[in-house]
Amino acid sequence: MKRFTVKTITAGAMLVALGVIFSFLRIPLTNITEITLTGIPVAVGGFFFGPIVAAVIGALIDVLGFFVHPVGAFFPGFTISMAVTGVIYGGFLWRKWWTREDGQGILFKKNTGLLLRVVIAHFLKTVLISLILNVIWLSIFYGMPAEAVFAGTIVKEAINFTIEVALIFLIIRALYRLRI
Repeated sequence: MKRFTVKTITAGAMLVALGVIFSFLRIPLTNITEITLTGIPVAVGGFFFGPIVAAVIGALIDVLGFFVHPVGAFFPGFTISMAVTGVIYGGFLWRKWWTREDGQGILFKKNTGLLLRVVIAHFLKTVLISLILNVIWLSIFYGMPAEAVFAGTIVKEAINFTIEVALIFLIIRALYRLRI
């Protein structure tokens, strides 16, 4: 199976560009935590192209976002986090795993299946990436105790969870209905 077709590369590049633009839109909560929307293009890439392409999209968003809009020093741990985020979203959202051979969606009739998958994927991303990996990366990067970093991160994720789940669900549903 070909993963990197012209359509995949073109759409992936557009998602990377959108993610880099989203990296400019930051809402700082503390000195080390901020709200960004860079995970949304990764989730959309995971839905349309699967975990491998979404991992590449996530890693490229992180690296290119740093070069276009550097905030502090580059830390490769965050690139790993974005790539793993792509694997999580692609694993739970990839539409080929949830579509019958005749092209009809298995769980898209009432959108409850898609919403449930978005909630589960985002919950896993929140726990594994934001609350574990990124806390480790931030405590290494800033030399702070992990407990202090965790306290700020949990507040950010509590604010961010519902907003990102709603945005990811609405964007994917709209793009799917447009047959993109």
